[in-house]
Amino acid sequence: MRALVTGATGFLGSHLVRRLLDEGGAVAAIVRPQSRTSRIDDLLARLTVIPGDVRALELCERAVEQFAPETVFHLAWSGVAGQDRNDPRQIDDNLLPTIELVRLAARCGATTWIGLGSQAEYGPHAGPITEDTPTRPTTLYGKVKLAAGLLSMHVAEQLGLRAAWVRVFSTFGPGDNPNWLLPYVIRTLSRRERPALTAGEQRWDFLYVEDAADAVVRLAAATDAAGVVNLGSGVARPLRTVVEQIRDMIDPSLPLGFGEVPYRPDQVMHLEADIGRLTAGTGWRPATPWDEALRRTVEYFRER
Repeated sequence: MRALVTGATGFLGSHLVRRLLDEGGAVAAIVRPQSRTSRIDDLLARLTVIPGDVRALELCERAVEQFAPETVFHLAWSGVAGQDRNDPRQIDDNLLPTIELVRLAARCGATTWIGLGSQAEYGPHAGPITEDTPTRPTTLYGKVKLAAGLLSMHVAEQLGLRAAWVRVFSTFGPGDNPNWLLPYVIRTLSRRERPALTAGEQRWDFLYVEDAADAVVRLAAATDAAGVVNLGSGVARPLRTVVEQIRDMIDPSLPLGFGEVPYRPDQVMHLEADIGRLTAGTGWRPATPWDEALRRTVEYFRER
């Protein structure tokens, strides 16, 4: 596979690049000059790095055309952190660049467009979420992701590209943002401190990042897979149980601060992806056992 990746220095993007390279693919990545490349430093010699920014694609268009990707994976997104999720810049920084990247992909002769969306497009729901579940995003981030998916697939199809929009649920694993929940719990407990937590009544769908990268690659390779596709484990795990498992791997005697943090007004209590469409189209199922995935994650963050 000859692939162009945006967001290659991010969490899922770095694992995707690694998987593509390990499978013998030729990979180019649009990387902002100011981006931290620590997640992919060991891959740089095998990558074609294109300095640029998806918000100014005209500055790197020639390099992309020269690379001539067959498949474009779009993972770059500004404003992922909680405090940025209702920032009006979500629109200018993300929506229009997504559409322009589709057009650039078509001009370069690509045949496949894979965009990465989010569970945030659905908003709160009580049970399993299928691709046909009504979308009720509660943040501007979720609303712009939803719009970007719909518009990018429309433009891609008009331009003759096979297009898929992957709504990703909660990924975790080595390289994750240290401020997200599971890394925070691991790092805090490793210092023998008590993590401050909500009551932990949420049930969330956690997917190990290497399995997520594998799913995205398989989706790109499945020539008839297109449209909106959910990506998760298909299992909603009680958050309290997950945190207790982490604690027990570190030291069962350590205290946990359940109930010390109030729920947000828009708190999502249940996240559970129905992955039937993805499995039917690609044969993919999560391959890493839950306990093994959690153990690898704990070991990674305990060492940092």
